[in-house]
Amino acid sequence: MKDDTIYRLIKFFTRLIGWIPRPIARGISDFLGRIWFKADKRHRLIVQENISHAFGLSMDDPGVRNMAREIFKNIAGILFEIGWAYNLKRSEFPRYFTFKGYENLEAALKKRKGALVLTCHLGNWELLCQAVSQLGLENAILYRKLDFQPLERFLLEIREQFGTRLIALKGASRKVDALLARGHIVGTLLDQNVDWHEGCFVNFFGRPACTNDGVASLILRTKAPVVPMFIVREGQKYLIEFLPEVPLVLTNDRIKDLEINTQNYTSAIETMIRRCPAQWFWVHNRWKTKNSCPWPKAA
Repeated sequence: MKDDTIYRLIKFFTRLIGWIPRPIARGISDFLGRIWFKADKRHRLIVQENISHAFGLSMDDPGVRNMAREIFKNIAGILFEIGWAYNLKRSEFPRYFTFKGYENLEAALKKRKGALVLTCHLGNWELLCQAVSQLGLENAILYRKLDFQPLERFLLEIREQFGTRLIALKGASRKVDALLARGHIVGTLLDQNVDWHEGCFVNFFGRPACTNDGVASLILRTKAPVVPMFIVREGQKYLIEFLPEVPLVLTNDRIKDLEINTQNYTSAIETMIRRCPAQWFWVHNRWKTKNSCPWPKAA
């Protein structure tokens, strides 16, 4: 089957899913999530192990299992929400998306160095492009290209349909520098595992997590302010919250600067996740890359 045909089928089925009434769509996604939870032992064990490590003695086994089930249900709902948002008109956005802490972004932009908006796979992060378009700000998002071209084409279409610009990570440095210099906001995610040679190990929920230090390198170069932001579901609506700027730490030692600032950005992400842990993407093996050096145990 040709790529163009596959693209059109993806587009058609996404619109079709979006026409399902939201209460019914939620019932279907919850049902699919429960089936996925029971059938996918490998990811179920990853999720439960991650939750147990993250919350330790504060959560018993039934609590871990219940949260894990909710996580699978929430992830299953993402596709239905994307279909719903794809059919949504710009004029309808204010009915569903609420902003909090916008003054934190405004304060950062007053520095006239643009702003790096730091987010993670929390809630339905795919809806951020639609939500942020309400602010009327020039914005771009860093993303990793997909190898499957029909899906890559479709995701670019829905992410950019309201003015957001997508920038592929490979070779993005000059483009991002130029956008920040013009006062734009640039969004990026920083909550995925990377190989040891792509970053540094920082503390994430009490365990060493290998984290890309590219964001810290970018900020050391541009001095752009970093503002954490997340989106979470609240019933049939969504809350987008901007947190206070993460201060840049400078020690005159580049290696230390990369490590300290990457840790601070990761700590901000942990703070966001703790606000609504059942909506984070725990099926990802965030701690897959192992650190050969001893790591202090969490208190």
